[in-house]
Amino acid sequence: MRASASCSFIMLFVMTALSASGPAAAQEDPFLWLEEIESERALAFARGHNERTLARLTAHPLFESIHARNLEILNSDERIPTPSQRGQHLYNFWRDAEHVRGIWRRTSIESFRDRSPEWETLIDLDALAELEGENWVWGGASCRYPDYDRCLIELSRGGADAAVVREFDLETATFVDGGFELPEAKSNYGWRDRDSIFVGTDFGAGSQT
Repeated sequence: MRASASCSFIMLFVMTALSASGPAAAQEDPFLWLEEIESERALAFARGHNERTLARLTAHPLFESIHARNLEILNSDERIPTPSQRGQHLYNFWRDAEHVRGIWRRTSIESFRDRSPEWETLIDLDALAELEGENWVWGGASCRYPDYDRCLIELSRGGADAAVVREFDLETATFVDGGFELPEAKSNYGWRDRDSIFVGTDFGAGSQT
């Protein structure tokens, strides 16, 4: 047998073996049920390990002092907000003891130069989560350049990779009734113009690789 023919035969044999063993190997995975992240069995598994970890951490003699000090730092009003400039405003997502889920807010460039800027709250995630009965976690905002009049707001349930996307009006500080909205998925998106956007998402069976 020639060398090239021999290599081709070996490659064909390996590919055949992999294709035959792939699905079987997946079915034999004893922890495949952990993929069902919302199932009671998977959640109970996670809770059990969390309890073991927390018990070990809290048993450390320095835990209480470290925990208290970190809370003080994370909730301090002395923290320097990290803003993003969009047009004539600076935007910032802020969390503290009063805003556990966080608020998305903005201030003018002039006001930001003061020691105590006047912030305007655009989205209060704690209030929104309570109103809609959802465990919303902030995922970010993609705003339309250069007018910065509309944004696509990303919100995930419990911090999941998949998220919903909703259109937000910066002029009225409200979600747009009947505006752009993407159901929960791992999506890519961007503005084309005020009335259209580019979308890459789960469009149903056969739409994903």
